[in-house]
Amino acid sequence: MENKWIGKPSPKSMHKGTGWFSELNKTYVYNGQYAAMTREINTNFFGKVTHCAIRNIEGTEITWKEKQWIKDSLFGEDRVAIEVFPTKDRLVDAANMYHLWIFEKGFELPFGIHDNDVSERGKNERSTN
Repeated sequence: MENKWIGKPSPKSMHKGTGWFSELNKTYVYNGQYAAMTREINTNFFGKVTHCAIRNIEGTEITWKEKQWIKDSLFGEDRVAIEVFPTKDRLVDAANMYHLWIFEKGFELPFGIHDNDVSERGKNERSTN
């Protein structure tokens, strides 16, 4: 079996589901192990964001390392993605599915922990003066 993502019919192309699920217009499967479905959202604040719903075939937890690999292999190592932990009244947890929100190439979050993140740049220079 070849190690790559294979495109499959999406919920939108098959006219399946309702709400955000029915908007998922791309579906990918990797070696029968992972499934990913995406839709693009145009926002006023963040520009275009890709919503990627992912799960493994067993329906079990996916590690952070696996999520990072899925993001990198589908969208590129140079893209930023986040996973949201919503307030309880907005929680959607019906399918043991994880949701990544991938920003356009070049997007930077205004916070982070790496020395090159916007919120951290120059801190070392400022603290030594």
